[in-house]
Amino acid sequence: MRAEFQRAGTIQELRTKGRLVVRGAHRPILIIEDQGQLFALDNRCPHMGFPLDRGSVEDGILTCHWHHARFDLASGCTFDLWADDVPTCAVELRADEVWVQPEFGRSDAAAYWRQRLEQGMAHNLGLVIAKAIQGQLAAGVSPIEIVRQAALFGARNRDGWGTGMTILTAVGNGLAILPEQELYLALFHGIRRVAIDCDGEAAARQRFSLSSRPSPAALKRWLRSWAAVRHREAAERTVLTAIAVGAPLAVLAELLIAAETDRVFADGGHSLDFINKSFECLDLIGWQHAADLLPSVVGQMVAARGADEATEWRQPLDLVALCANASVDLAAAFAAGRDRGPWLENTELAQTLLGDDPGTIIAALQAAASEGGSCADLGRSLCYDLARRTSTTIGKQHITSSPTAMRCIRS
Repeated sequence: MRAEFQRAGTIQELRTKGRLVVRGAHRPILIIEDQGQLFALDNRCPHMGFPLDRGSVEDGILTCHWHHARFDLASGCTFDLWADDVPTCAVELRADEVWVQPEFGRSDAAAYWRQRLEQGMAHNLGLVIAKAIQGQLAAGVSPIEIVRQAALFGARNRDGWGTGMTILTAVGNGLAILPEQELYLALFHGIRRVAIDCDGEAAARQRFSLSSRPSPAALKRWLRSWAAVRHREAAERTVLTAIAVGAPLAVLAELLIAAETDRVFADGGHSLDFINKSFECLDLIGWQHAADLLPSVVGQMVAARGADEATEWRQPLDLVALCANASVDLAAAFAAGRDRGPWLENTELAQTLLGDDPGTIIAALQAAASEGGSCADLGRSLCYDLARRTSTTIGKQHITSSPTAMRCIRS
């Protein structure tokens, strides 16, 4: 419910003093007469809170004297985007008295702050982004809806998946467990990083699906072929076609992961991680946005160099050949150990994965599988191994042994 108008003073007092400052519902209100019109604005500069009654007015423009931010008196809109807009409120002249409605409000606060977030991200303005997030939360917008807005902005305004999108997705995954007092800060850091990634970058080009309805098998063959020859446009159109024909989520996942894993440990695993994170992001914001998000990971996937193209994977041992040969044996080991669980040797296997000898690592993986270890069990050991690596100084041999284990487990 809107607040009632309150008396601010006489028009003569306003003209004598040059401006009036009255108490508002939450913040002081500045009232100014300029060129025969009355204006009422928040007295705090939206940049850093300097009192605007100590500023100056010329030609319908209010200037803050701290950082020289300038504002349109009639609307409160800033001419300097880094400063943000000044909220305004209604003001009337009744006979010779000035009356003001002492609260700042908008008919649709959620829509306003949504627009401000879009503008803040477009210009990479941390202050505007921060205020827009807080404004949306205060207007009752759900945190996941704010994540959705930022994710779609990132997908459309950067030609490829960036680190910011990964951070934003991680924030989205943690929303349910974050304390309320930390929710706002997490959203800000995730969204600001997306804005940083998009700043000065080329926007994503819009591509379209094919008009036919190929089978999932054909789409899978095509995508693997386009990835092999690094034909990005064809790969993106294939993915968009899979989405357009209503391919189930499992089919979309298999389509991308099959093409990605044709190259051994491509791009050090980053392009696979981007694909995985895009799936997580769509789980959060809704798979109806797949056509916006999934093309953003195709460019990296197609361009990624596989470890099989790197000398260190070929010398002094041909790790690619070792892994390829082990894949057949590992599949047989999983089949043999399927009913032998539970398998509980995760710590011991992780210790072996830290070793230097690829042959020993492969043998340990095969033994674990034959003794009842599942793919998930081996994956847990690998994750534990990787977590330990991040806290210690590791040599080059350790760096190459972990991809060996990862390739075997993936196969």
